[in-house]
Amino acid sequence: MQQHPSITYEDGGKAIKGELVEPTAAVKLNESYCASCSLCASLCPFEAIKRDPETRKMILEIEKCQVCGICYSSCPAKAIDIFYYDLASLTRYLESARQEYNSDTLVIACKGSSPDFNAVANLFGVSKFVPLSVPCVGRISGDVFLKAIASLGINKIYVLACDENYCRFERGSALTGRRVTVLNLLLEQLGFGKDVIVLKRNSPKVKADRDKCIRCGSCVFYCPYEAVKLDGTEPASFDLELCHGCGICVAMCPAMALELEGWEREYISALISRLCSQMEQPKILVFRCQWSTFSLLDSDLEPNVRLIDLPCAGRVDTFHILESFAQGVDGVMVAACPEEDCKLKDGSREAYHSILALKGKLDQVGLGERLHFCFVAPRYPQNFAQELRRFKEKLEITTKGG
Repeated sequence: MQQHPSITYEDGGKAIKGELVEPTAAVKLNESYCASCSLCASLCPFEAIKRDPETRKMILEIEKCQVCGICYSSCPAKAIDIFYYDLASLTRYLESARQEYNSDTLVIACKGSSPDFNAVANLFGVSKFVPLSVPCVGRISGDVFLKAIASLGINKIYVLACDENYCRFERGSALTGRRVTVLNLLLEQLGFGKDVIVLKRNSPKVKADRDKCIRCGSCVFYCPYEAVKLDGTEPASFDLELCHGCGICVAMCPAMALELEGWEREYISALISRLCSQMEQPKILVFRCQWSTFSLLDSDLEPNVRLIDLPCAGRVDTFHILESFAQGVDGVMVAACPEEDCKLKDGSREAYHSILALKGKLDQVGLGERLHFCFVAPRYPQNFAQELRRFKEKLEITTKGG
C-alpha cells in the first residue's frame, strides 16, 4: 500500500515538514489491488465510486468525494489510499499518545458528536484516556481497533458516534455500530473479554432561553430543517428531533437567546481569548467548518495561527469575529465547505452572506481586508493551506501599510 508520510501542507494552519506542491487528491483508488467487488460503491454515501460499464473496473470521481473514509475502512483488498487518518498515521499517533497520556483506554470521537473531550469523558465516565478525534468514526477500520488492542496495549475502547439519523456522512454511524458488534464477538472469541469496545451516540442540539426570546422569527426563517416554530405571543419552540445542530439559528439570533451544546457563546469567547494569548504577530485566527478541512495527527501549529473548528460555517457568529479583533487579532479567516458539499444544508451559504455583510461594514472603518472568507474541501488537502498562505501574505502588506 502506498503511504503518504511526505505529503504535507506547504504552509498554513500547520507547520509541517516538507511541501505539497502538486495538487493531490485525498483519496486514490489503486487499480492494481482492486478486485472490483463493488463494496466501496455500495457503501459510498455520495456515489463517488462506481463501476465502469465497459471496463468493469471501479472508478473514483474525486469531485463527488467527501473524504468520509468509509470506503478506505471497508475495502477488503486495501485498494484505497487516503491522505488523512490512514492505518499508518493512526498507528504512529496511538503509539505516541499511549505514552503521552499513560493510559490503556482509548476514546474515539466523531467531531460531529462533541467538540470537547471533557464532555466525551463524562458520557463514558472515564477520566484518563488516549483521545482520538476524527471527522467520522466510520473511517476507523477494524484493523485499527484490532491493532490497538492486540499490539499497542489498549485494553478498552470507547467510541462516540453521532446519532444515526444525524450522521454527517449518512452511513458512518450505522456502519460503526455493525463493526463494533462484529469486533466485540471476535475479541471475545480470542480471549480479550466481553464488550472490549463500547459504543455510544450523541448529537449536540440547540438550547433556547425562553426569557430572552423576542419572537423576531429569525430562527424560524434560517433553520434549514424546520425544527423551530413561532406561534402567537409564545417564545420560539424547538423540535429537537428535527434539529441537526448546525448552529445557524444561534449565529442569527439578535437576542442571543440560543446556544448550541458544546459550542456555547461563552465557551467560544474563552477559547478566542486563550488562543489570542498564544499567538505571535501577525495574529491570524481561523474559524472553519470542521468538515471543510481535516487536521493531520502529527502536525504542529504555526506560532501566528490558531484554529477554531465549528460544527458548520453557519455557526460563525459576527460577534466572535469582532471580539477577535478587539482581542488584538490582526486577521480573521472563515473557511466553509463549498455550498454543494455542505453537510448541514444551508450553512455555507448563510455563512458567506453573513461574512460578506460584515466585511462591507468593516470596509467602512478600514478593516475589510483583515477579514477573509473562502470555500475549501478536504478532497484537495492543499487548498486550505494555499488560502491561508495568500491571506497571510495580503495581511502582512495590509498591516505594514497601516
